[in-house]
Amino acid sequence: MDSISTKSAIAEWTTILGESGVVAAKAADFGASTIGTKRSIPAVLRPENQEQVAAILVVAQRWRVAVYPVSTGNNWGYGSANPVEDGCAILDLSQLNRISGFDPEMGVVTVEPGVTQGDLREFLDQQEGNYLVPVTGAGPTCSLLGNALERGYGITPITDHFAAVTKIEAILPDGSLYRTPLSELGGAEVDGLFKWGLGPYIDGLFSQGNFGVVVNITIVLAPAPDTVTAFFFSIKDDANLEALVPTVRAVLRSLGGSVVAINLLNSQRMLSMMAPFPEDKAIDGVLPAHEVENLANNHGVPAWSGVGAIYASKEIARAARRTLRRLLGPVTDRLVFINRRKVDTARKIVRLLPGKLATRVKGMADTLSGALEIMHGTPNDVALALAYWRSGALPEPGQPKNPALDGCGLIWFAPLVPIRGKDVRSYVEMIERICPQYGINPLITLTAVNERCFDSTVPLLFDRRNPEATARANECYRALYEAGRKQGFLPYRLNIDAMDILNSSGAICSGLASQLKAAVDPNCILAPGRYVPSAKRSEVR
Repeated sequence: MDSISTKSAIAEWTTILGESGVVAAKAADFGASTIGTKRSIPAVLRPENQEQVAAILVVAQRWRVAVYPVSTGNNWGYGSANPVEDGCAILDLSQLNRISGFDPEMGVVTVEPGVTQGDLREFLDQQEGNYLVPVTGAGPTCSLLGNALERGYGITPITDHFAAVTKIEAILPDGSLYRTPLSELGGAEVDGLFKWGLGPYIDGLFSQGNFGVVVNITIVLAPAPDTVTAFFFSIKDDANLEALVPTVRAVLRSLGGSVVAINLLNSQRMLSMMAPFPEDKAIDGVLPAHEVENLANNHGVPAWSGVGAIYASKEIARAARRTLRRLLGPVTDRLVFINRRKVDTARKIVRLLPGKLATRVKGMADTLSGALEIMHGTPNDVALALAYWRSGALPEPGQPKNPALDGCGLIWFAPLVPIRGKDVRSYVEMIERICPQYGINPLITLTAVNERCFDSTVPLLFDRRNPEATARANECYRALYEAGRKQGFLPYRLNIDAMDILNSSGAICSGLASQLKAAVDPNCILAPGRYVPSAKRSEVR
């Protein structure tokens, strides 16, 4: 695109949005990112309603200036608010923050892109809505809609957040409004109660795609159960991991519905939540094995830790605890159950303990309390502290965390791993072999997204102030991807610098996606390069 077209588009957008709705002078500042990427951003556009979104796209078509929609821009570790390609104006949808259509009987609600996890929690509390927010560890300032469209997940009963989406409304690249067939036919209410609608399932194109600007989603909420009981377990010997993994699968099969997700964390991942990074003990940024062992011993951290939650009535919860003891007991060294009452008791005991022990117990109680709140569907930023382990300035207590603005270096590698002992062992060995070669400590979490498959989140933490460290972290991501591809451990989600993995594959599925994209967006003005290879209609056969 040329500068004249861009200036002309910005002038028309200013007419639509007013001077305060267009940021051009310091637009690049909006693109702060934990992955270290910098894009050329000519403007940030801030519409307040769907009509303005449609008008923005019409102007973009007229001047052939690409726009890149973001919900809140807090996509930590995947690119934040940056576009895939240079030269895109950012379409900041954070002011579209209305919550509507809440049905307390049916448990469905409609949210716009700017509605955050914290917003929905506050809304439900005001409405006395006895439902859980589909929370993630990303914190209360992150968009529900954005996470769902990226197919994010959590550990509350509806783990798959896109699975909870029953209805979508989107502005197409030509400015027209897409609604699902049932809504078009007059069945808007029942449309929000049934995911698949009628006819071809077109809604899926808007998930990890660039076929329209989604301005509304209707989601199903999980009802708050009678009880939420967290359970924690561990193994001291890494050699027992192969025995633990199939047991996790057995738990999910036996207790599906009351236990929906389990996390496994290696010792370094646990230490990242419990102790500052010991820079003086690191060699080329990586903690040697003996230092990891010393730290783990000092903090009582085992080789692997596990966590899950029971969502059930009191009677079913009691039965679930018995089943967990029967299944996990023989393959773990420790299994404990925690609820809010026990955490409150621990906090009272702290007052009676001597200095260092009191500090340690209080820290553990605070961490447990934060984890329990997330399990109860109340978002917080306790897990977000991970982003600051290697770099970034932690804000003062009580101030919101923003890893992108606070200088953190974080890239997420998030591959899928079968829940089989031998596969998990091969995967762990791959991570532990490759990460240290690039100055990255191998922090591993395995989250069961169903009874067959883990999604593993590996945070590539680095010093973002150091260009060499930033480059090495990005090289580490590529090395992990290539090694994982050969072994079958492929990511479920990509960051903005990794979109070429799909865009250059030459696969039939990528070609079909390009054909569909060219049909609805022949000028490639909407989020070019995002998950779908860019191709003008004239280039598609």
